[in-house]
Amino acid sequence: MFVLALTLTLAAVAYFLLVTLVDLYPLNNVRDAKPSEQRTEVAVNAPMMTLPAVLLALAATLSVPALGYVAGALELLFAAGGLVLWWMPYLTGVPAPWATAGTGTTWAELHARTYAQTLIVLPRIGERPRPNLEHMILHGLMLAAAATILAAAAHL
Repeated sequence: MFVLALTLTLAAVAYFLLVTLVDLYPLNNVRDAKPSEQRTEVAVNAPMMTLPAVLLALAATLSVPALGYVAGALELLFAAGGLVLWWMPYLTGVPAPWATAGTGTTWAELHARTYAQTLIVLPRIGERPRPNLEHMILHGLMLAAAATILAAAAHL
């Protein structure tokens, strides 16, 4: 279970870096993202997303299950943040307060410029921004990682 948990966690980080930095249109739309937005997203999110893998490795190495549970809780928290960022505007029409912090734009504007032309499988709800497939995959990986980290911690 440990190897699966670590693999899923690192796969989520690798996938995040790939879709943030490499143009894979129509899965993503990096070509319309500002380089400063990409740098900020990587600088903020990649270290946080890597932390659960580090904590899980320490938990296994030191035989301290509590570190594994912290890793799982963090992974779950990060996944929840992504789900709130993407699903709250779609389901309620209200963007997360931190959605575009420091960018000088609204979530609807950023979504329209960067994500609206990517693969989206969800039906429209008025003019609300919809989660795209790129982020649905990322969030699925993160939720799977959180579940397997917690299961691995229980077996340390």
